[in-house]
Amino acid sequence: MPGFELIGNEERAELNEIFDQSNGVLFAHGFIPQRNGRYRVREFEKSFSEKFKCSHVQATTSGTIAQYIAMLAMGVKAGDEVITQSFTFVATVEAIIAIGAVPVIVDIDDTYNMDPVALENAITQKTKLIIPVHMLGNTADMEYIQGIARRFKIPVLEDGCEALGAKYRGKYSGTLADAGIFSLDFAKTITTGEGGLIVSNNAEIHKFCREFHDHGHESNPALPRGRDTRTIPGLNFRMTEMQAAVGLAQLRKLDTIVAINRRNKQALKEVLKRSDKIKFRRITDDHDELADTLIFNFENDKLCNNFLKKYLVAGFLTKNVPDAIDWHFAGTWNHMFKNVPSYRDSWDTAWSKSAQLLNRSVAIPIFVKDSAEKMQERGEAIMRILATL
Repeated sequence: MPGFELIGNEERAELNEIFDQSNGVLFAHGFIPQRNGRYRVREFEKSFSEKFKCSHVQATTSGTIAQYIAMLAMGVKAGDEVITQSFTFVATVEAIIAIGAVPVIVDIDDTYNMDPVALENAITQKTKLIIPVHMLGNTADMEYIQGIARRFKIPVLEDGCEALGAKYRGKYSGTLADAGIFSLDFAKTITTGEGGLIVSNNAEIHKFCREFHDHGHESNPALPRGRDTRTIPGLNFRMTEMQAAVGLAQLRKLDTIVAINRRNKQALKEVLKRSDKIKFRRITDDHDELADTLIFNFENDKLCNNFLKKYLVAGFLTKNVPDAIDWHFAGTWNHMFKNVPSYRDSWDTAWSKSAQLLNRSVAIPIFVKDSAEKMQERGEAIMRILATL
């Protein structure tokens, strides 16, 4: 599942090189005599750009901040409406609120991502941006969503934090729209401990992101950093050389992680396909999903709860559904919506369609260090539980 499973000698070697080759320079800028020509944050951005076939990549301190900066770059201001989905990590809506924009949250469909029909119904004259979130390794129905966005002339920012490595019709998730973001926290496909990335093929979006994340520095090559030019204010959201060093090693492991994910998920799914008591989530690209999670649902929540009691007693894990649902479903976020007038009195019932689906669903994590044989054994154990329902 995540890159933390495979952290080892490769990451250690990259970190050691900071001290062996670059005299311990941990900052992404300056210190030219000491660093001996190595700019690891820039190298990481370039390697990611080449791998994901996107023109511009900006590293940041987190996926949350990547979204915040990208929204600013795409023109979102206080009072603007930003549409996203009810099943996502809390950070998606936190970042919208932090700008002073108004979150407009729509239901999910059987992909467990943004329902395009609900999206279209939610668009108003105040809609400034659409943020589909590719949840748990499955890309949203981007062709449908992009079609709606083009018709209404609204830009799209992809949240690819939970789908780094997935593809949709041959292109990496996160590179399909006007801009995309990724998280590199310790539970993501690849990790730098904490960290984020903004990707885009739009030079103006990238220029703003590059400058804003670095106090407004334009990185003018004609001037030393202490006399650098600037035209906008910004903040400090810079990635360190240590994070980038780990990221370089992790990025080289991405294909291996994704390949094992797919093998292991398929092994588990082949066993569970024999059951007529569960229905699998719809995958938008069966060949190229991230495959780090297997999600299925039951006919009703009573069956689901009975299954979960026995499943958890057997020592198995879930992922976000239901173990961390409080952090991933808008219908639990009263702490935020008390300050959002449109949801102040309806947050607990506003997304009943999503709640009904999530309350009868189970998400099973797929781990890289498991074998296909172990996944088959787990599948048989789950089948035995299903047989008792």
